[in-house]
Amino acid sequence: MFSSIKTRLAIWFFIIFSILFTAFGYFLYNSLDNILSGSVDEHLHSEIQLIAGLLTIERDEIVVELSEAAIGEYARALSGHYYQLNNGHGEILVRSPSLSLVDTRLPIQKPSEVPYFFTTRGPDRGPLRVMVQSFPTPSGYLTIQAGESLEETWLLLKRFRKIIFVFFPAFFILSIMGIILITRLSLKRIDKFSDKVETITEKNLNERLDEMAVENELKPLAWSFNTMLERIEESFDKQRRFLADASHDLRTPASVIKSHCDVTLGRKRTSVEYIETLETIKQTSEKMGKLIAKILEVARLDSKAYVLDMNDVNLMELTNSVLKSLKPKIDEKSLKVNITGDDVILKGDKLKLSELISNIIENAVNYNKEGGTIDISISSQLEEAIINVTDTGMGISKDEIGRIFDRFYRIDKSRGLVEGSGLGLPIVKAIAEAHAGHIDVESEEGKGTTFKVTLPLLHVE
Repeated sequence: MFSSIKTRLAIWFFIIFSILFTAFGYFLYNSLDNILSGSVDEHLHSEIQLIAGLLTIERDEIVVELSEAAIGEYARALSGHYYQLNNGHGEILVRSPSLSLVDTRLPIQKPSEVPYFFTTRGPDRGPLRVMVQSFPTPSGYLTIQAGESLEETWLLLKRFRKIIFVFFPAFFILSIMGIILITRLSLKRIDKFSDKVETITEKNLNERLDEMAVENELKPLAWSFNTMLERIEESFDKQRRFLADASHDLRTPASVIKSHCDVTLGRKRTSVEYIETLETIKQTSEKMGKLIAKILEVARLDSKAYVLDMNDVNLMELTNSVLKSLKPKIDEKSLKVNITGDDVILKGDKLKLSELISNIIENAVNYNKEGGTIDISISSQLEEAIINVTDTGMGISKDEIGRIFDRFYRIDKSRGLVEGSGLGLPIVKAIAEAHAGHIDVESEEGKGTTFKVTLPLLHVE
């Protein structure tokens, strides 16, 4: 249930609205209560000051002239407006007609020159706000009490509470309905977007979503999806090319083996002829085995299904070891090899790095000219090990230099002249990247090629 966007929005709105409603309602209610109570208190204070102004003292006697304060609301029984005067002994001197007509009184309070307020039940059993203030006289304190009914004030506050508890929930319900409606309409766009996505399969990966036809909020998603489709399409194309090239390269040795078997079995042969045929089949099978091994190597590197055996590796020693193994090929083409540099030690997989160096140098041997030169330098700079291999071979054109790391790709002018599977350089690149390094190439047709491998030294203890 909570996985629904509409549900989450509704719950989130409910929580936020509840908090805001409670805080805002509490603030409004208390503000109104303070305003109304303050208004009543100000009125009571004015009434006491008026009554106090009507009192005079003659010959140490208090003369009460309250005829002006005994009219209007004060003249009607239990009108909700009252006043009362007490002496220092608690004796009632004067009451408003609204009290005397029903022979009742306000509760007697202790004298206090500092005015104070309290709320109690009035003579009509309703809420009553009372102010008390005492004034000193020669014969003692004179306490004036004025009261005003809070019935209307409380009724107004009650109505306000009803408004809050009716209007706010109604607004909340309408808002929830609006959110659900808006999200439903908005999510319909996503449903259409999803329907379009579902129509795209491996058969029509070239299709793209129209980024301009979707809402602004969905444009980044459409762009990201189109970018993903481009990568998937590119990956599918590489896979198709890989399968096509692998099938082509495996078909040739398989055809050789089959043809030799067919010819040999066409009639009886001498033991020498059988041996020659088996030798050819053996050589062809070995080439096929090497090709299959390289294909599996590329697949493992791509899938990251291997773990590097990290140890200290001396690149200079490793390169010299590789040159010894390639010496027959180097001597066959009368190549001159120059190696310079220092002992550079890094953390790496010795077997993988040996394969990396071997593939680069073998590539320089295969594509070099007779009597050419191979310059190898090993150095370190800024926490990186650098291996440079430069040959004086045929070079690579600018159009092809960007594709030499593609699987099975071979330079056009080398086909038929140099044996190879087109997997050596892709393996070199994958091994370099597995060691968090990279490989760069510079070449000029007819002059030669330089491969530069950069590997992090990491920490060597």
